[in-house]
Amino acid sequence: MKKDTIGNPMSRVDGRLKVTGGATYSGEYKVAGLTYGVLVPATITSGTITAIDTKAALRAPGVLAVITPFNATKLPGYQPTAERPAKGLKLFNDDKVYFNNQPVALVVADTFERATYAATLVKATYQTTPFETDFHKNIDKSIVPQGGRYKDYVRGEADAYKNAPVKVEQEYLLPSEMHNPMELHVTIASWEGDKVNIYTKSQGVKSSQRSIAAVFGIAPENVQINSRFVGGAFGSSLRTWPHEIAAAQAAKMLGKPVKLTLTREQMFTQVGYRPLTIQKIGLGATPDGKLVGITHESNSQSAVYEEFTENSVNVSRFLYASPNANTRYKIVPLNVGVPAPMRGPGEATGSFALESALDELSYLLKMDPIQLRLNNYTDMDPERNLPWSSKYLKECYQRGAEKIGWANRKAEPGTNKDGDWLVGYGIGCGAFGAYRSASQAKLTLTPDGK
Repeated sequence: MKKDTIGNPMSRVDGRLKVTGGATYSGEYKVAGLTYGVLVPATITSGTITAIDTKAALRAPGVLAVITPFNATKLPGYQPTAERPAKGLKLFNDDKVYFNNQPVALVVADTFERATYAATLVKATYQTTPFETDFHKNIDKSIVPQGGRYKDYVRGEADAYKNAPVKVEQEYLLPSEMHNPMELHVTIASWEGDKVNIYTKSQGVKSSQRSIAAVFGIAPENVQINSRFVGGAFGSSLRTWPHEIAAAQAAKMLGKPVKLTLTREQMFTQVGYRPLTIQKIGLGATPDGKLVGITHESNSQSAVYEEFTENSVNVSRFLYASPNANTRYKIVPLNVGVPAPMRGPGEATGSFALESALDELSYLLKMDPIQLRLNNYTDMDPERNLPWSSKYLKECYQRGAEKIGWANRKAEPGTNKDGDWLVGYGIGCGAFGAYRSASQAKLTLTPDGK
């Protein structure tokens, strides 16, 4: 990273194609003999499907099939005997309903409009069971997430902030947020023997390839994922969703290419969201603005059928030089669709809480918020006790302050005005891990240099 990259615009490689209509998205590919799939949502929130009446739908014009848990082929990766059984919702594998609008059937027809109409004719009956969807009413039932990465973290003394001369104790709530990019989630699947070709919106084609191969019990090289352009995803395409598997399953059952499109309404329930999160922050400092301790606890909503944890507290372990820090995760399993990563997952929500608490601490200390952060700046990662590979946070503070006239503002909140308008000034820092994986490139040169 060079210093001159800070604050400078960067051209997007695919920008021109996207704004001129030259980009082809997953739902826009022309495939011979294409059929169209539409999902049928559950009308209960928890229970068991006792029967599905498909007779009227099957009699509707153009309908080719109605796939349900009672006639769907069993997928190898959905079975408990699989070497690594697929996690999450296993669509059409059993008769259980875990959340409202969970798909219970898939109608396939010769046009999208006919499939959409026929889907309204499918009638399911259920045996309902009690459910819980209210986060606040069930927060006392929160649990510690599975996995070592979510264990309590302690550096130095836990809750050391409580003994500091100056301290802030605050709670921050973030409501659920939906990704809802402009491009709907669309999957086109077609088979040739034991090889499947898939057009879908993916933020990780190798991950999609592995997931689909595992579910269908085929070699990864037999799965071709095409995702040349993404019309917005924001994290909603970082995993393979049940509807993508369902499209490939339907194509295999029918022996025809199937295009499955989520409706805008289904985008709210089928492809995740940022979960509702309550965070408790405790900061303690000396009168000259040196942090003594940080305590950061997060409690977020999850699903009863699959755990998801918003990685909110990690940022408090390494962003500032505090000798004492402790963090804790909890989740509340509910009868809702499983959450998913969204735009700086965890670090965005966690940074919001930490940085808000720092601002409140700076107010108590009567100290410039940037100066407070500089007082606790660290050249080492205090969580891992390793130097940063690069860090230009001080330069970012300086450039940002210059850009907005930070030094000329009135420090008292609510006193900066432009005519009749109040003008807000703020400082916030965020951090996100830079993950790397192997990549390959192939170049062929001909004798004439082409």
